[in-house]
Amino acid sequence: MRYYPIHLDLQGRPVLMVGGGVIAEGKTEQLLAAGAQVRIVSPTLTARLAELVVQGTLTWRAGEFQADDLAGIFLVFSATDDQSVNEAVARAAAERQLLCNVVDQPALCNFITPALVTRGALQISISTAGGSPTVAQLVKRHIAATIGEEYGALLELAAQLRTELKARGVGYAARRDLLNQFVESEALALLRAGRRAEAEQLARALGQAAKLQNNQTTGDTGNTGEAKGI
Repeated sequence: MRYYPIHLDLQGRPVLMVGGGVIAEGKTEQLLAAGAQVRIVSPTLTARLAELVVQGTLTWRAGEFQADDLAGIFLVFSATDDQSVNEAVARAAAERQLLCNVVDQPALCNFITPALVTRGALQISISTAGGSPTVAQLVKRHIAATIGEEYGALLELAAQLRTELKARGVGYAARRDLLNQFVESEALALLRAGRRAEAEQLARALGQAAKLQNNQTTGDTGNTGEAKGI
């Protein structure tokens, strides 16, 4: 395994995008969705990127890349069609030990970005270790055709149930069993059929079962296990 898969928390972190074309636009949109503070360096911008600058969503320095652009940066992308610029960005980032991705040039990268299938908070990453983006896109299409939006909804309900169970003090093993019951139930089929309310009812029923179990363990009088010497 050449690459170690990782999901970065970019919320509020400064990210530099070198380039203002269509590819840079797509990457920038993804970074903004992840909460990054994006700075762009480029002589020109697409209409969409220019709109985001006007909105104050990102910042832009009109001009060519300079090594000083990396000051205070957490993550670097270069998405230009100028090889000399891409190489300069990679070299300057390496000197500062920064994570840098040069689009479609794995030899200049110390990390690569996967193809993504996104269903709500669910993210499925597909990587060919830079070997063939075409194969990655093929696999992405197959997964996207199989994993529908219902999986994102299932994740949302499972996450809510997990939070509820933890708040009730349900132990790890019992929590795991209840969550397994939920995801292996007919909830997914219900969500696929557009019957979300019924799937939510299944989750509530399991949460209620956990509540009753806790009451039986602690006693209806409110005595805790510790008070009973358990």
